[in-house]
Amino acid sequence: MSALQIAGFAVCAAALALVMRRLRPEAAPVLAIAAGALTAMMVLPRLGEIIDGVVALSAEGGVQEAYMGQLLKVGGISLLMEFAAQTCRDANEDGLALKVEMAGRVMLIALALPVMRTLLSQILSLSR
Repeated sequence: MSALQIAGFAVCAAALALVMRRLRPEAAPVLAIAAGALTAMMVLPRLGEIIDGVVALSAEGGVQEAYMGQLLKVGGISLLMEFAAQTCRDANEDGLALKVEMAGRVMLIALALPVMRTLLSQILSLSR
C-alpha cells in the first residue's frame, strides 16, 4: 500500500471522526482507534522488507547478527510503544499514554544494557 493511500485513508477517517464527535461523541474515539489499528495493519507487510534489508546490510558490513537483532528489537519496541501511546491519546487517556511511553523507555534501556556493557568492555580493553 502506498503512502498516498495510507494518508488518504487517515485523513478520511479523521474527517469522519470529526463529524462523529458532533453527532455521537462516544463513538468518535472508537472510530479513531479502529482507524489507527487499520493504518498500522496496512504497513505491517513492509516490516518484512525492512527486516530483510537490515539483515542484508549487516551481512555486507560484517556486523554480528546479535547486534542487528538488538537494533531491530529497539526499533520494534519504539514503534509499538509509540503506537500504543497514540492509541491511548485517541481514547483521551493522556495519563496512560505517558506511562506507556515511560515503560517503553525503560524497556529500551534494559535492551541496550548488554550492548553498552560489551562496548565498555571493548573500550577498556583498548586502554590496557
